[in-house]
Amino acid sequence: MNRQNKKKDTSIYPKDKDWVNYTVDIHDGWADDVALVYPEGGWKPDEGELTTLDLESDDEGKLTTLGLESTEEEDTKTAAEIIQKSQTAVKPKTHYFRTFLILWLGLLAIAIAFALGYFYDFLDSYEIAYQASLPYHMMDSIMQSFYDMDMDTVYKMQTDLPVITEFETEETVKLYMAELLDGKELSYEKTAYYNEDFPEYQVLADGYVVATISLRKSQTDHLDYDFPVWYISSFTFYTQPLESFHIEVPENYTVYVNGVELDQDYYVSHTSPAENAFVEPYQTLPDIKIYQGEGLYITPTVTAVNNFGAEYVVLPEESTGSYIIPYPADCPDAEAMKAYAVEAVTMYANYISNDTPDNALDPYFPSDSTLLPLIKANTSRLYYASHQTPEIQNVEIREFIVYNENAYYCEVYLEQSMKLSSQREPEIVPTDGHFYFVRIDGEWKISDIAY
Repeated sequence: MNRQNKKKDTSIYPKDKDWVNYTVDIHDGWADDVALVYPEGGWKPDEGELTTLDLESDDEGKLTTLGLESTEEEDTKTAAEIIQKSQTAVKPKTHYFRTFLILWLGLLAIAIAFALGYFYDFLDSYEIAYQASLPYHMMDSIMQSFYDMDMDTVYKMQTDLPVITEFETEETVKLYMAELLDGKELSYEKTAYYNEDFPEYQVLADGYVVATISLRKSQTDHLDYDFPVWYISSFTFYTQPLESFHIEVPENYTVYVNGVELDQDYYVSHTSPAENAFVEPYQTLPDIKIYQGEGLYITPTVTAVNNFGAEYVVLPEESTGSYIIPYPADCPDAEAMKAYAVEAVTMYANYISNDTPDNALDPYFPSDSTLLPLIKANTSRLYYASHQTPEIQNVEIREFIVYNENAYYCEVYLEQSMKLSSQREPEIVPTDGHFYFVRIDGEWKISDIAY
């Protein structure tokens, strides 16, 4: 078939004038750098047959589809050249994938930074929760109260509070606890019963155990990440009340231990004073009552108020530790009673030296006194050396005891300075009188004399 007579299939190819509006698929497997190969002996286009195009232009002289100016030179260009030129003439395509990739990588970096920050925060909070869950941290917190000598907190942490008698208070026990710790080197260590689930520690003061503390896990509370919260299940501070008191006091006294009056609950027994032998049958001296108590944490303060309202602070004896409260050594009429004792002893000394009449002692003794007749029967006064009337000097009250309102004792020392006929210098005659006095019908009388 003659190629000139061969007609183009317009169903496949456009008319000659319509190439400009023909859309070329540049991605249909063709490439600019691939040569067209035709079968040998077959038909192939003559040179220049497929290269010359007569393209129409729009009214403005520009290609409608490609946006290029239409010139005569362009009409003579091949289709491949036109397409190649059109590809270089259009705007470069936006690289959306590259932009997306850059944005995605940026967002990923930010996300990783946030994730790392969150992870490090998690590690910090996890470590904090873990450390807080270790039982020795709880012990460190407890020990801080010991180091600070915060006895209020230490006292309240005890699970079994110490037994306190009526003579002491919580403050007394806290003071006792502080004395055990004051100036000591404080530490703590695990006991032989320690294990991870049931930790137990003992507190030491200079190496001596003063407290034992057991910790347990709370069943209701927990830290972050389910770490356990420890609580004190047992806290024993070894507060052993080792102090006691033994008090001997006249029955007409009111006795106080740490400001608390003793009652019959602490009464043990009583004894009658031996001095009753010097006042009977005219008076009976107050018995000595004995009180005892124990369970105190600190050495008690013992005070006593006598029957005259005078208050005394009593110290324990060094040898026995007992509180011995004597009969009072003072009373409202003490001076008058002492003066009467001096008068009586002076009269007695002068009577013995035969410087008074025979009845001079009668007013100082009860009418039924058995002692006065014995004094009068002493004939030595009749043979006393001749002397001048003595002068009383160096009078001294050596002891004064008031048993009650109706009996007292007084030791009076005095000296008689007398000139004997046989010597130039005066003779000093001492008298040390141990006189017991009783009140009879409102008047003081000598009940007896201890020789």
